Amino acid sequence: LSDKARAGARAGGFYARWLPKLVTGPGQLPRSYAEFHPPCHADLSGHLRYVERSARKLARSTFYAMSRWQGKMETKQGFLGRVVDIGAELFAMSAACVRAELLRTTEEYGREAYQLADVFCRQSRIRVEELFDRLWTNTDDVDRKVVKGVLSGTYTWLESGIIDPSGEGPWIAEAAPGPSSRDNVHRPIR
Repeated sequence: LSDKARAGARAGGFYARWLPKLVTGPGQLPRSYAEFHPPCHADLSGHLRYVERSARKLARSTFYAMSRWQGKMETKQGFLGRVVDIGAELFAMSAACVRAELLRTTEEYGREAYQLADVFCRQSRIRVEELFDRLWTNTDDVDRKVVKGVLSGTYTWLESGIIDPSGEGPWIAEAAPGPSSRDNVHRPIR
């Protein structure tokens, strides 16, 4: 019991120092990451500020889920998958920005790299926002019920009357090893 009390006190101390850091950071400062906004190039600093803010939001969401579901969190695979997807998007955004900056300073394709990173980050933001929305507004509970029904055979009645589209033979022809005996009719699209 005393070991658990000490562990609880250590965890409480850690979270007391860590949680306030999830509220504010350099992502809120307009001049943060200014080195990613060189003259005559796309502005990537805003994307990096977004990554920083979103990483803190992701940590807050994960912490909330841990406190809400505790030991049952491992059964929330949909939630955990979206957390991983958000993290991967944020990583890809920061990697694209850093790579563009490296190319700007060492190669001749800096402007183009900045343009590509900017477009990628704009698209990634849309994906991240959708994933954040789906963390808490989703159909995971009913999906789980339907999956159990599919696995138990509850919905096999849906299969009655379905016609096999392959007809008499297999849908995919057998692969014969060696060169083709037919003419190549592939035409390139220009």
